[in-house]
Amino acid sequence: MNPLSRLLGLGLFVVLAALVAVLGLPVPRNVVPPGSASPALSAATPSAPSRTTHLTTFHRRVAFPLAITSLVLAAALLASLALRSARAAPASAAVSAARAEIDSITHLARTSLAQTEALARERDVRRRAEENAELNQQRLHQSLEEKARLGRDLHDGIIQSLYAVGLTIESARAAAHSDPAEADRRLEQCRESLNRAIRDVRGYIGGLAPDALRQGNFAQSLRAHFEELRAERPVELELHIDESVAAALTLEQETELLQIAHEAFSNSLRHGRAQRLTVRLHQGDHEIALLVQDDGAGFDAASDPGLGHGRTNMQARAGRLGATLNLHSRPGAGTRLVLTLPLRATL
Repeated sequence: MNPLSRLLGLGLFVVLAALVAVLGLPVPRNVVPPGSASPALSAATPSAPSRTTHLTTFHRRVAFPLAITSLVLAAALLASLALRSARAAPASAAVSAARAEIDSITHLARTSLAQTEALARERDVRRRAEENAELNQQRLHQSLEEKARLGRDLHDGIIQSLYAVGLTIESARAAAHSDPAEADRRLEQCRESLNRAIRDVRGYIGGLAPDALRQGNFAQSLRAHFEELRAERPVELELHIDESVAAALTLEQETELLQIAHEAFSNSLRHGRAQRLTVRLHQGDHEIALLVQDDGAGFDAASDPGLGHGRTNMQARAGRLGATLNLHSRPGAGTRLVLTLPLRATL
């Protein structure tokens, strides 16, 4: 109950108590209506009608206002209680609506949390799938790169060595009748070359570098390649190697440069029938340069398909080093190969 209702109730109680008290006052018994009193009694008590009249007038003047006041207070109290009930009903409805809204928000939050967790799991699964796919792609790319590298090594190494053995066997057969001792020496050289080729194959299988690439320093390795391919033919090799530059090369760079030079030697001797080869390795202002030049028959680089695979291998090796390879040749003017390796690639 609010303070107003309490005040109205208290006021109503006080007024009703006063009204009861007023109505409870005794009325004199000798009061007779006007015109019915006996003359004797009136004469005996001349002051009774006057007191009776005063008491009746008091009852009328006090009881009636108290009764009206009590009715007004009762009506006000009822109105206050009704207004409080009317106010309490919307408040209760508002509380119910607020609770319903809170329940709805709670349900929405739980649903949103569940969806967020589901999305996080889905993203995690998708991320792992993408990582696995990327890893498989990298492995496939590495496998293809390794396959291509092995093909280049076999072409530039083993095949060229076997080709040199064949040339040596031909020269030994030609010398068999005129100089049997020289023929035996060349056959022995063929046997050594075949054993070296076998070791190279085993080295490729084991992931090792070919033996020919470990024969001393850079210049010695170049000469070993040349002697293997020359097969006792009267061909000269002129080397101008800056060993300080060669010593600064990494193992991968030295291996690729030797293989490129090996392929260039083979092309010069097999296709160009060169009599003289010149090799230079030096450092410029911004790059290291490798030059292989011969005085052979030369070729038309645009129309001669015979050297396509070898040139492709050399370009691929140069690309692995971040180097630039240029091949210049024309019929009757020999062949000139220039590889430039930026200095930053050797740091």
